[in-house]
Amino acid sequence: MNAAAPALEGDPRLIRLSDDVYVFGTYPYSGLVVTDEGCVAIDGPMSPGRAAVWKEFIATKGALRFQIYCEHHSDHAVSAPILQPEVLITSETTAAGLDSDEAAREAMRTWGYYPDSDPAFIDAFEMARPTMTYRGRMNFALGGKRFTLFEAPGHTMGSTIVHAVDDRVAFIADTGTTPAIQSGNPISWLTTIALLETLDVDWYVQGHSDPLKREDLHYWRTKLLAALDQARVDHAEGVTPQQVAERGGVLSVAELLHVPFVGREDMPPRLREAAGRELQEWSVERMYEALRAHPTDAPGAALGPVLREIV
Repeated sequence: MNAAAPALEGDPRLIRLSDDVYVFGTYPYSGLVVTDEGCVAIDGPMSPGRAAVWKEFIATKGALRFQIYCEHHSDHAVSAPILQPEVLITSETTAAGLDSDEAAREAMRTWGYYPDSDPAFIDAFEMARPTMTYRGRMNFALGGKRFTLFEAPGHTMGSTIVHAVDDRVAFIADTGTTPAIQSGNPISWLTTIALLETLDVDWYVQGHSDPLKREDLHYWRTKLLAALDQARVDHAEGVTPQQVAERGGVLSVAELLHVPFVGREDMPPRLREAAGRELQEWSVERMYEALRAHPTDAPGAALGPVLREIV
């Protein structure tokens, strides 16, 4: 009898960015940094079945010392009960926004449903709560490798960026090419992307497309800025969020469907049907809310009072 092949061997969804950095191109894209003292996982698959395969792969690389949830949305934040990290980290803002157990179950039964999921598993599902939280920024080292986590408001207000400093990779969750702003602020998002462009990295690992280079991230920022300009015109002319959604959304969903995405078939089958238009309407509302305030009111966008030397 032949032995079973190692988890994800030959799977095109397994992307190796360097000797020690792996990305599982599923829904959402899930990251792993391997060190001499264990592994750091970033987010994880929403599908219980794919999460189990990812756990098996991680076990071939070492103990899962840390897992980091980059945001509170259900697709990013239901894998820890399966992956079972020693420590689960989120920002304080994300921790406060995580689903209740029942809300997570409902997501897995509806828009996040996978046909191969065991209904009994979903019925008994309980969320994992972070064992460590941070506010603003957090630094740690593992196996001689440095990691900097920082809050990056935009797609959500508590989004976390995981900068694997020595591996020259930034895991940016949905602050890249994602056509929805339902939980965030577009002006905060623009300033976050500008900051990301200054990081000394080779790759940006995005939540719902293949890894990006800096020029890809810059292109996305220009698209977001153009969408904000269009929202300014629409708001002045009294265009409703429903009307914007009817014409294709505040950001071009059709264009983003052509973004390289090896895990496209792993998207929950009901996702577009259940959430597409509603998400776009919420995105317009967030745009309009931001435009009714001064840009410096956007969280994370203003420096606030600082001491600086006058020269």
